[in-house]
Amino acid sequence: MEPGQMPDAASKRTLLVGYRAQDLNAELLRGEVLCHTLDIYHSHAIEKTWGAKTVCSAHLPEGPWDVIKYRTGPALMSGELSLDLLQEVAGLSPGAKLWGGRGRSPEVELDFVGKERDRNALLEKIKDKPERKRDFSAKWFASVPGGPKIEFTSFPGCFCHRRLDEGGLALAEVVAKDLAARAAAGGRTRLLDMGCGCGLVGLLVASAVKGVSLVMVDSHSRAVEAAEVNAKAFGADAEVILSDDGTPPEMDGSFDVFVGNPPYYSDYRIADVFLATAVRALKTGGTCYTVVKNDAGLKPVQERHFPSVCVVHRRGYCVLRSVRGEGRARQC
Repeated sequence: MEPGQMPDAASKRTLLVGYRAQDLNAELLRGEVLCHTLDIYHSHAIEKTWGAKTVCSAHLPEGPWDVIKYRTGPALMSGELSLDLLQEVAGLSPGAKLWGGRGRSPEVELDFVGKERDRNALLEKIKDKPERKRDFSAKWFASVPGGPKIEFTSFPGCFCHRRLDEGGLALAEVVAKDLAARAAAGGRTRLLDMGCGCGLVGLLVASAVKGVSLVMVDSHSRAVEAAEVNAKAFGADAEVILSDDGTPPEMDGSFDVFVGNPPYYSDYRIADVFLATAVRALKTGGTCYTVVKNDAGLKPVQERHFPSVCVVHRRGYCVLRSVRGEGRARQC
């Protein structure tokens, strides 16, 4: 290509940000296109549906790009995450018109889903000083009985960004109490924290119970980034994995404890994936813990995987406890 010559549509290097499989079409994917996602589940869905090239990462890839198309809106993501990503788009396209004009390369197109006033309010926050970068990370403290107060960091896109999740805290308190006797006897515990978010549950348990080694798993890249930051700050013996399918097969049957705070939309289908992972990951005699506000929906799902489910009430939540290999229901 000659200097100064604009590439045609088929040869443009295009970055799609915020698009899911259902948002795409053949025209959007024309040319050299990379789809960026924050959640590995959406990357896999795009690859399976469209065969398109994807990257799942906590931050946007550098490029270079000829076109950046950014899809956002109140129904798609939080305001903080929307603005945080818009700042990154601006950083990849200095001088570009962020409101849809065809200015300097790369061209930036904002595919906003929502009301015009919301779109304008978003752009108003960045258009005067696009080079200014705001820090939307948050820090807060949490602890369980017997453990120190730990400072956690979270980022936009993380579950319960900027606030402590009471359900996760209830889960951590129950697990830490149960493991105290094991630790007193000098035993070591290998713990899998599924859907770990910023690492709240696993790191709180590890802070209060000696001899805990952690594997933390989440499908969201921002959650994995936060969990890694928090594990390093705490000095925990922890491995953090980006995955929408649990741990790799070589880890099957290697865990003493499984903890999960699964989302409960989609008729508990995601909770079912969590619990199938627990059965696969736990040793015989290993313990599975989940948490929910009301156990009426989750308990039958857990009973499909574990015949015995005990309910422990804590902080207005229900912590469901099961043991792998128990053949029949028993009294808690």
